[in-house]
Amino acid sequence: MSIKQTPKKLRKGIKLDRVAPIDFSQRNLIYCCEQCSHFDPTSDSCTLGYQARLHKRDEQLKRYYLNGHMAFCRFTEID
Repeated sequence: MSIKQTPKKLRKGIKLDRVAPIDFSQRNLIYCCEQCSHFDPTSDSCTLGYQARLHKRDEQLKRYYLNGHMAFCRFTEID
């Protein structure tokens, strides 16, 4: 009798990067949607189609203060 193993579930999503407290306090990090030129404030969304609500300033800071990680968008463009 053979036992079937279920495949591991792959977790898709943005990779969280560890941010050192000294870097967070002393550097001008670009880490939220509101700082990006792809963010449309009138519709409160990303023009590239990403979920802006997950990466807005309040959510990013809450995540950082809880576990020291942030999600940096690889498509961020500064005005």
